[in-house]
Amino acid sequence: MVLELHVWGPAFGLSSIDPECLAAIAYFAYVVPREDWALSASNDVSVCPDHILPALNHGGIWTSGYANVVSYLAKHHASCSLDDDLTPPQRADSLACASFLATRGSALLAMSLYVSPATWAKLTRPAYSSLLPFPLTWTVPPAIRAAAIEKVEHLGLGHLAAEVDSGDPSTSPPAVSTTSTGFIRLPARLGPSSTLQPEQASAIRLQSLAGDFFSVLDELRGEKRFLLRDGKPSSLDFLAYGYLKLMQVQTPHPFLDSAMKRSHRRLVGFVDEVHSSLPFALGDGASSVEDPPWQAPVPAGAVEVLGRFAHGVADSIPSAGDSWKRWRRGGVRDGADDKVKDPNQVALTVGGALLGLAALGGGLLFRSLSPFGANTHRFEPEKEDQTSLLRFGEVGAMLQALPVFPPSSDTLYHTGNVDVTVDVQPSAISPPV
Repeated sequence: MVLELHVWGPAFGLSSIDPECLAAIAYFAYVVPREDWALSASNDVSVCPDHILPALNHGGIWTSGYANVVSYLAKHHASCSLDDDLTPPQRADSLACASFLATRGSALLAMSLYVSPATWAKLTRPAYSSLLPFPLTWTVPPAIRAAAIEKVEHLGLGHLAAEVDSGDPSTSPPAVSTTSTGFIRLPARLGPSSTLQPEQASAIRLQSLAGDFFSVLDELRGEKRFLLRDGKPSSLDFLAYGYLKLMQVQTPHPFLDSAMKRSHRRLVGFVDEVHSSLPFALGDGASSVEDPPWQAPVPAGAVEVLGRFAHGVADSIPSAGDSWKRWRRGGVRDGADDKVKDPNQVALTVGGALLGLAALGGGLLFRSLSPFGANTHRFEPEKEDQTSLLRFGEVGAMLQALPVFPPSSDTLYHTGNVDVTVDVQPSAISPPV
């Protein structure tokens, strides 16, 4: 029976955008014959009960996560195990390093590809947009980035995810202020640090974290061909390969790749060593003997896509999203005593989600409708009288507004039917004395 491996799809010139998915692809390519497995870029965590990719489907049995997939292969296919001959110290190092990669390595990768505003806008968000159908591009990428930001909070770097909104009044230049004596207060001089990007301002901190991470892996490998031994790679080598390969992606601020190439060249050689041991290149454009056994995923229907979109909207509802997510994935459970919570909370969560979706749909429908029988009014600018003073602009408008007085007149004498009228105009000549 063919092993079906479901992963996140290719991005950045690699076979997957996720480090564990990339590691699973490399592991399968090394230990499983090509005719015994199939690779599917499902890009949908809901294909498996645990909602985690990579996921292995073997005759209807689902296994999620890189470590669980490797354990399943070792249990059901002994020939596909690489860790059977590890010594107890090597097994301990493997477990410790795998945990280190899942915590510190995952946080650094999240900082590089997801938390960084420049990288997210230019690389990562467009990559997910190419993998997901519309309208899932509105819900899935923001949720993934929010989870990535949580990973870097313990490193004190979560503030780097803040993006400046040009429309926010708080970010606009302040009004002119005066001192207590009435003079205009001079603006503060901006130093070089105020013009730096968030990643540049925290460059020292990021370089220190990257150096510590690479030093641990470099020390574990030493002079060996792989991390634990010389003869052949282990499952840990492919897991480290997945993380390090994504850390080499050229981002707008490639602090991970720069630190690796500058101070830890042996890790660059390690990545090349693991890569050369694979029967095919994992989507990096290099020449390869054969291609991965890709199979087209089952296309999702409109109802399924809209259902996933509705779940994403419900998951993003403040305070109710977590309860909805737990209930949807197997019941609302209490973390302490594992008892089912109040059904009213479930009903409230579901009702709020449905109400939000209804409001969203109603708003979109209302904006797309034309006016209901309303009269169409046409407004045209008033044409200017070219014979009046208005044609002279502002000066003409001022003169046009002045009152017009009729000329004064006086009657000198009146005889019969003859009236003699003389216009009287003021004169600057003074009368004779």
